[in-house]
Amino acid sequence: MGSSPSPFPKLYAVIKWTIVGALALLAVAAAVFWTMVLGGFAGSGFHARPRAMGAADEVVVTPECAWPYRTDEPEAKAVCRVFYNLSPQERAEVVKARK
Repeated sequence: MGSSPSPFPKLYAVIKWTIVGALALLAVAAAVFWTMVLGGFAGSGFHARPRAMGAADEVVVTPECAWPYRTDEPEAKAVCRVFYNLSPQERAEVVKARK
């Protein structure tokens, strides 16, 4: 008993190559789309904001902003950086929640 041949070999081949062709066209369309999008950003003069020289090192570490760390711990600088990026209202809420 051998395996019987499939009843519609041409139909299967057409479906398979239709799927392969559609995937190839989608891949080309995606490449063109992202090239246009990313090229549009670059062409419009979009650039990431340059980091100010030494701005990251000028964070003032105070006990108020460094909580729950001590001011001499390295993590305190990161916590203070986040604290100072909050709006004044958010800072007041954080200080109130800590007390």
